[in-house]
Amino acid sequence: MENGVRVIEIKRPYTNTMSIVFFVKGGTIRETEKNNGLGDLFTSAWVKSSELLKQVEFYGGSISASASSDFMEVSFSIPSDKFDKLIGFYSTMLNNPVVDSEVFKREKNLLKEAIISAEDNPSSRSFNNFNKATYGSHPYGLPSEGTLKSVESLTEADMKAYAKEMFAGKNITLAVAGNFTDDQMGRIRAIFAALPAGKEYVPSCEGSEITKDSRIEEKDKNAKQAKLYIGYTAPDAGDKDYPSIKVIADILGGGMSSRYFNELRKDKGYAYSVGSAYGSKLCRSRFMSYIGLNSENIPDAVESIDRINRTFIETLTDEELEAVKNYMLGKILTESQTNSKQAWYACFFENVGLSSSYFENYIDVLRHITKEDIKRASRIFEGPKTVYILN
Repeated sequence: MENGVRVIEIKRPYTNTMSIVFFVKGGTIRETEKNNGLGDLFTSAWVKSSELLKQVEFYGGSISASASSDFMEVSFSIPSDKFDKLIGFYSTMLNNPVVDSEVFKREKNLLKEAIISAEDNPSSRSFNNFNKATYGSHPYGLPSEGTLKSVESLTEADMKAYAKEMFAGKNITLAVAGNFTDDQMGRIRAIFAALPAGKEYVPSCEGSEITKDSRIEEKDKNAKQAKLYIGYTAPDAGDKDYPSIKVIADILGGGMSSRYFNELRKDKGYAYSVGSAYGSKLCRSRFMSYIGLNSENIPDAVESIDRINRTFIETLTDEELEAVKNYMLGKILTESQTNSKQAWYACFFENVGLSSSYFENYIDVLRHITKEDIKRASRIFEGPKTVYILN
């Protein structure tokens, strides 16, 4: 489009629904300590202020919006034959974004209550504090929901300014998936063509990597067991090792046959909850190992996790690798059958620079990952790490 909106069409005529998904570049990464929580508050208040929300469920559809670390994501799904009844409300919601005063006040209070609840919950608090510890001053270290101080300072004027800044064509990727006609697609294009081009947002990745080993310990009187996180710098989602590290995350902490589970829970009896995660980000991500355990077992758990991470490749068999890949492929292929997920993947891969059609390639890449690929990707464990403990 002339205003910069990137458009992806995924025709699936064998379905009877359609999903309109768009990503706006810049989520929490746009925020500062002062306005942290802006995206979370805006998306909830904006959707709940819309006439579309009042209408959509009656016609068997849904509308949702959220702010992740790198994007604002909006998803609208409807039965294809109800398009004419709902598309006008969608157009108004997008081209004339409104946040009702009463809805704003209510959602702001609800968000503050959620922040207090998260602060009182050792699991939520430890996760947020780990992110802060491992990312330092980079915006990835900010909690998505904000802080009491930052959310309290947010105003209705901030909502209006945020909408004006976000709904800019140069930062939007739109994907429409499902059973739709050319006329319906034309009307959707017209809605997005009416948006201003705006200024392209370029995220800063400076400071998103770990530069030295660090260890942070905090106390929590409410914690019934210690929370341990170990984080290593991992590449962005556009990196060639991205799929391999996704596989590594499942090998090490993906379930009851994982390396962490077998040694730390089954053999040593340290924990009920143990696992790993690797988030998909535009800047440097983290490979995160986590476990809840008794405080006296922390020193051995830290040593054990780091050892497992560094040496698992030595005992990785072809059979284990194939089993993990098949499990991952099964999950991905199952969840990707919906129109909304097809559109989501298209937007995501387009934004990380791999093109909207990469999803099929991604599945093929996963199938052909070898032990050599895993060995190369596992070098992330040779770098500095962040150890965070809450007990």
